[in-house]
Amino acid sequence: MSYLYNLYSTDEGHFGISQSYNIQCDLPLHKFRAIMMEFRRNDELGNDIEGFVKYMQETFPNSFKLFHFDDTVQFDADQENSTILANLLDEVDQTV
Repeated sequence: MSYLYNLYSTDEGHFGISQSYNIQCDLPLHKFRAIMMEFRRNDELGNDIEGFVKYMQETFPNSFKLFHFDDTVQFDADQENSTILANLLDEVDQTV
């Protein structure tokens, strides 16, 4: 089974997200989080998301893949999700 994860990083003095990583791998959430927590405990590398991604690529070369969302596809998905949420909120308002 394949899982998708999104990691975001920010630079000091930079407002918002400076880099994002979209990851597909075979590690379930509890294992992925455990590895990330151990990595963060390292004083030298703990806050280096790019270093974590590189470590994961080297450790799990067969199942770890980085990918980029197509902006158009992502926009369409965001629009669809917004419509679904609006419809759900309308239903909740009507039943109350």
